[in-house]
Amino acid sequence: MNKRKPYYIIIAALCFATIISFFLPYLHLPKQNDVEGDGYKIDTAMAALNSNIIKKVAKESGIPKNIVYNTAKNIINGKDRQTIESRLKENEYYIIDILTEKMNEKVAELDEWGSLEKRTYSYFDMIDLSASVIKYLERDIVSAFLVILTLIMTVVLSYISGFVMLFRKKLTSYKVVKILSLINIFMSFVGILSINAIGIGALQVDKFYKENFGIGFLVIAAMNFVILLIAVIGNLHESWAGIVTFKMIMRQKQLMLMTLPFIVYVVVFYFGPLTGWIMAFQNHKPAAGANQMFVAWDKFIYLLTEKDFLLAFRNTLAMSLINLVFSFIFAIGFALLLNEVVNVKGKKLVQTVSYLPHFLSWIIVAAIVKNVLAVDGGILNELLVNWGFIDAPINFFADGKYFWWIVGLAVVWKETGWNSIIYLASITSINPDLYEAASIDGAGRFKKMIHITLPGIKATIFVLLIINLGMVMNSGFEAQLQLKNDLIKNTAEVIDTYVLNKSFFQGADFSIGTAAGIFKSVISILLVSIANRTAKAFDQERLY
Repeated sequence: MNKRKPYYIIIAALCFATIISFFLPYLHLPKQNDVEGDGYKIDTAMAALNSNIIKKVAKESGIPKNIVYNTAKNIINGKDRQTIESRLKENEYYIIDILTEKMNEKVAELDEWGSLEKRTYSYFDMIDLSASVIKYLERDIVSAFLVILTLIMTVVLSYISGFVMLFRKKLTSYKVVKILSLINIFMSFVGILSINAIGIGALQVDKFYKENFGIGFLVIAAMNFVILLIAVIGNLHESWAGIVTFKMIMRQKQLMLMTLPFIVYVVVFYFGPLTGWIMAFQNHKPAAGANQMFVAWDKFIYLLTEKDFLLAFRNTLAMSLINLVFSFIFAIGFALLLNEVVNVKGKKLVQTVSYLPHFLSWIIVAAIVKNVLAVDGGILNELLVNWGFIDAPINFFADGKYFWWIVGLAVVWKETGWNSIIYLASITSINPDLYEAASIDGAGRFKKMIHITLPGIKATIFVLLIINLGMVMNSGFEAQLQLKNDLIKNTAEVIDTYVLNKSFFQGADFSIGTAAGIFKSVISILLVSIANRTAKAFDQERLY
């Protein structure tokens, strides 16, 4: 207890210290250049343009949001009707009157609201501002609610963490505080992104760069990090007391030094690039250098509402599941059958032949697949026609319903031999006495596979299944890129090819590509965690 007491006191003090968020400038909005003093003048026309009027009109009319936005912008800029109509189709002219009426109503409403008399730094004023944004500006309601939630939760969680550490003097208290601290840090991060959205959308601040971030947020985030760090140290101290000692570490210092280069490699090349994730929350322009404009969740909202991305997500998930199921069935089946081959030379020959496709480039594999499935002279079409299954050759690459299965079978042909290696290695670890005992009991080869070999490699199957579930969002890239065409784009586009197009071709928006990458990573982490927890619940092998 005496060893734990300093940790309790320090962590409790730090938890309560975050109450300072009541008094620090949690939000620091940049000063408007053309306004004297600390007030804010709302550009009512631009505020109306950035309200949810655009979204509503686009949804009701079925016209793309960018067209509705540009039309409204032309109305705001005072363009004459003929000019505005020249940028629309004839059946879209009616939205001009709708937008003009709605925009005028919103501008009149905002004129009555007036302007902000001063820049706000206080906790309660920020809640009031967020509520006003929801009520009057109708722009980015989610971010306004998140600011309110963040402001409340950072204080509430600090109180809870402090009381837990003071009054629950048990080992589990460390775990509770670590969880609360993680939530607190996440809430603070969400808050700063939401604040950016309100700062740009509600008050029409032209530029919102990182130097505009309030000192309050940085102090709160730093405090939460210290709380988390000390909680982790305290938990490790208690968990490893008497198990891991300094003398034990020094006895293995050679091994520690050997692992150091690999740790440095992982930190530099795996964790280092994660700093680029910040682009997903910016309207990233390479020419702007460090002065990037933050757009909060706009890129993620765009992804989750865009038809092309949702189709790519569907295709990725479908092809990944097909690849996962087929790869497991064929790899395990091939390993079981190959294990039964008695002739050593024949077994090695089959193994070698089955491994070779893995080393072929997808460019070569795609060319083989296209030749096999070709309409003119394709082997598959020739066989199907000659055997009477079909009357005329099928153009497999003109109908999207075939594409998922084409990719799935191509992956099976290419990777089955390679994937079977680990199962064959696992089979060799099974005690041969089990097979001898089964033979004495009259079991044949099939029963031995079912009752000895499969249970013997069950642990390997579960571990690989969990790992592969984490890669469900990686259905492939080269295969889809080589085999897809414009006729089957809706079925062939996956998230990786979508990112390529958005990042380098269609507008070169690196922020969209980064947001899509984060989306993939989050889904993968969730899938691995759920699969691992499920395996633990059923008392099966797991990763951790």
